[in-house]
Amino acid sequence: MGDTLRPGRFSDGRSAASREVVVRASADGLEIRSEDGLLVAAWKSGDLRAGGEYPGGVRLFCAAEPDARLTLDDAVFARRLLSATGRRRRFPWGMAAGFAAAALLLAGVYLALPDAARLIAGLIPVEIERGWGRQIAHGIEAQAGRCNSPAGNAALKTLVDRLAGGLPADRLPVTVRVVDARPVNALALPGSEIVVFRGLIDLTEGPDELAGVLAHELAHVADRHPAAALLRGLGVGVVATLITGDASGVVASTVAGLMASAYTRDDEAAADRAALALLKRAGIGNAGFAAFFHRLDKRERGGGTLLPAWMSTHPESKARAAAVEARADPVPRPPALREGEWQAIKDLCATRA
Repeated sequence: MGDTLRPGRFSDGRSAASREVVVRASADGLEIRSEDGLLVAAWKSGDLRAGGEYPGGVRLFCAAEPDARLTLDDAVFARRLLSATGRRRRFPWGMAAGFAAAALLLAGVYLALPDAARLIAGLIPVEIERGWGRQIAHGIEAQAGRCNSPAGNAALKTLVDRLAGGLPADRLPVTVRVVDARPVNALALPGSEIVVFRGLIDLTEGPDELAGVLAHELAHVADRHPAAALLRGLGVGVVATLITGDASGVVASTVAGLMASAYTRDDEAAADRAALALLKRAGIGNAGFAAFFHRLDKRERGGGTLLPAWMSTHPESKARAAAVEARADPVPRPPALREGEWQAIKDLCATRA
């Protein structure tokens, strides 16, 4: 069936609304994406169920998301997807240990190949991935110290929850931590964990700038880029350590750097595009996102020392700013947070956990 995109309509079942999507067959089922390219859902072949045909179309359901529904106009494409159901067994989630061993074998053979790493990441059970993210986040906290204040945490959670409303259900909830470290950085970890460094909050000049960065990291979360980056960047030995549940030997700062540098330029460009979709869905303007890239560009050209070393692997900030400005909001939007909430975030690192 190849990589051809087919149009359709998708409803998550949580509301009566449905939206236009594009659908692509994947190695183990199908991917459902918004028109902006954001991953909405990934359905396994073994979970697909027929929901009946009508003139010119077919409706599909997913056993893992029984309330959701997908309608495809291409009946031939839909029947091919359904025919794969009988040929592929659904993964037995209760046998996580056995699966982890199989994933390691695949990783050992294909670790250096980005497409293979992404495929393996998509097969990792959510529970294991969340465990990886928590352990890495705790390691970073142990080194840098966590910034902590009730008002700042509440304001940050308000902003993140608003942006995360556009993520697939299995990516929720998202946990965001702020650590007392100087690099201008934010890092998406496996299992819907995001770490924000104090240097980033110090550099941003308004809630819309921070919202743009968070939307970018949430886009990585939506597409499971962190798990794929971990597989590509670390190697089988460390991944084995993480799977066994003991990550005490992993140096958190090294993990962070390797994961970030393992993102491809295509990953970054896709995350920027998806971030714009998340901002739009949340009713937040994208001018702040562009302004943040312009500020980064000035630092890059000025040789600023607070930018992470892996920034050289990212697309140029000037080009990223231009790409955002090409899709500027036609009407200005109010700030993402009230002044008091924004100040609470700026002051978050005045208190450490």
